Amino acid sequence: MSNQQFVQNQSQRMALKLSPQMIQSINLLTLPVFELRERILDEAEKNPALEIVSDSGLDVSDDIYSENSDSGSILRNSDKIKSKDASSSFLQFLENQPAKEETLQEHLLAQLLEIDLPPEDRLLAESIVQNLDGHGFHFVAPEALYEELFGVKSLDEGQKAQLEKILNIIRNFDPPGTAFDNARQSLLFQAEKRNAPPLVMELLENHFEELSNMRVSTFQKRLPGRTAEELAAAFDFIKTLEPFPAREFGGGEDVQFIVPDVYVYKIDSDSPDIDDHFAIVCEDKGLPVVKLSPMFVDLAKDGAGKEESAFVSEQLKSAEWFLNGLGKRNQTLVKVTREIVRRQKAFFLGFASAPSPLRMSEVAQVLDIHEATVSRITSGKYLQCSSGIFALRYFFTNVAAPVKKKSAGVAAAPDEPKGGAGGFSKEEVKDRIRQLIEEAAKEGKKLSDEKISKKLEEFGMAVARRTVSKYRAELNIQSSYDR
Repeated sequence: MSNQQFVQNQSQRMALKLSPQMIQSINLLTLPVFELRERILDEAEKNPALEIVSDSGLDVSDDIYSENSDSGSILRNSDKIKSKDASSSFLQFLENQPAKEETLQEHLLAQLLEIDLPPEDRLLAESIVQNLDGHGFHFVAPEALYEELFGVKSLDEGQKAQLEKILNIIRNFDPPGTAFDNARQSLLFQAEKRNAPPLVMELLENHFEELSNMRVSTFQKRLPGRTAEELAAAFDFIKTLEPFPAREFGGGEDVQFIVPDVYVYKIDSDSPDIDDHFAIVCEDKGLPVVKLSPMFVDLAKDGAGKEESAFVSEQLKSAEWFLNGLGKRNQTLVKVTREIVRRQKAFFLGFASAPSPLRMSEVAQVLDIHEATVSRITSGKYLQCSSGIFALRYFFTNVAAPVKKKSAGVAAAPDEPKGGAGGFSKEEVKDRIRQLIEEAAKEGKKLSDEKISKKLEEFGMAVARRTVSKYRAELNIQSSYDR
């Protein structure tokens, strides 16, 4: 290896090193307000340079420090005790709330805690987990997450290997098969992990789209060398696999107790903070208000012994980084929410029953931030507006799968690719399906999924029968036979 190559490799390794402050800032972006409170209280308890000014559950005054206190008393001030009281109060508050189902992210992160990983690998793994959608698949490409985390333009072979290593760790967690792009990749992984027969692998790799109709007679024509028994056994094996690994876990729609992270108010004002007649406000009522301790600031100005001075300086820097991280989180949340509102104005004005198709990359481009940052700031967070409370990721809707010309029943539906259906969002398609069924019921008719699919085409929505069936089930509407 030449000296130049050695220097380049060393520079790349140094570029991948993230400071604890950078890691803290990134982690703060992902925290919903429900967890942010605990994080603030924990930091205030840990760092005496942070002062809790006020808390909705506490009576904390500005003069909790005595001006005559010596530097040693700082470590024994009542702020720590009050922080512990706040934690106990909040814990009691949580215990009185209804239980909620464990989310996929919680389940995966719990398993991640049991593995010893370097800080950079752990941060990458946590980012990948937080980037998974309701099916267990990627919102944003994992390569984009890596690029944003470590500030690289494109991944070299070593970085690709590192990413693949972390992805494989998550994919082998329970449930197996998360952290893929789509259902086909997940099913292939699950099948290989369980040593599936070669015919199963062949069907998943080469005939995935046709598997929406697993009829032995149909596949005997496509695969004349296979017996009916072999095909039936392969179909039975495939049916034991899970196309949506996250299906059994709770999601945003299942949470019974939600604290909105941001509020959207319709308002008439000429204020520069008002964009298109909407005000965007971060939730802060339930959060402790913290600031730098005046005592520590004075000690830093006056100077002290060498050891005390170093301690004061270190604690103040840590507190400043934490406060800056909080500010960045809130600023990013407001910016992203404002752009969502701007792009989904018809929904927030009440003119549309569902959001329009919107990609995270579009918001990232307008705001000149990384797509992974948009994914991170919207993960697990909720918005409250006049129409109700919605997960922020609800506004980044997948669009319905297009009808495949070569296949009667589209097996691409599990993947729900982000394209097709004439540009209509999944929620818009589901809303139209509901309307069609209700209108037919008023006339005493029962529309089959096939008929619904054809009627949707009249509205420019190219949606396969199998996708209609899936969306109908998500709407808790029975089949035409059962209706």
